[in-house]
Amino acid sequence: MKQILKFLLLFYFSNSFGQFAIVHDKDNFVNVREDGVQSSKIIDKLKNGHFIYCLDNKGNWTNIDYDQKGEKLNGYVYNDRYKLVSDFPAFKISNTSQNQVTLKKDNIEVSIFESKFEKKIHNFKYVKNFPAQIALIDNKKYWGMDGGMPTTQFEKISIKVGQKNIILPKSALEGLYEPTISSAEVNYDDVNETFYIQTMNSDGAGSYLVIWKVEKGIYKDRFVAYGF
Repeated sequence: MKQILKFLLLFYFSNSFGQFAIVHDKDNFVNVREDGVQSSKIIDKLKNGHFIYCLDNKGNWTNIDYDQKGEKLNGYVYNDRYKLVSDFPAFKISNTSQNQVTLKKDNIEVSIFESKFEKKIHNFKYVKNFPAQIALIDNKKYWGMDGGMPTTQFEKISIKVGQKNIILPKSALEGLYEPTISSAEVNYDDVNETFYIQTMNSDGAGSYLVIWKVEKGIYKDRFVAYGF
């Protein structure tokens, strides 16, 4: 039943929401405006490569969510100032099991692993006056459960390029629970040697999407989109 619910939610996500993109401007940055008109106030500037999550369009402007210094923000950018991650060549799933999925293109393999959440090795802070609601795990924000106790977690993400094996650091996976690894997508920008790895995740509450960036063999960043 849980797997069916996950499938339905992921189908809803993929057909109802936006897409991840990166800022891609000839000036190496983009102005973020308060509204989707040229005369609107500039509220931020984002450098090329910055993750954004594209929502609906307003004429030639796109409403976006983005992260700046750990804060989720929203604004508008002109619609030719970014590039969708999905525009880069995609990998295909080559192998899947309950706890692992592998995507492959040519001699490159990306594998994502999940495991059970081990409650005993974590610390919890609960919502004041609501002792059953978890506010923080290990003193950090978390995703995947709406105040509940996680049951599964991302265990490892690895990229194998020929004989070279790249493993994302634990910090890239912190706070990300209830993964749905079967939803994994991988796109590769061969010009900049950059991998984009993303999954849509949900247990029925606390739904979120996450994308990771690995550039020239080094983990660079992640972005979590949530609040659907």
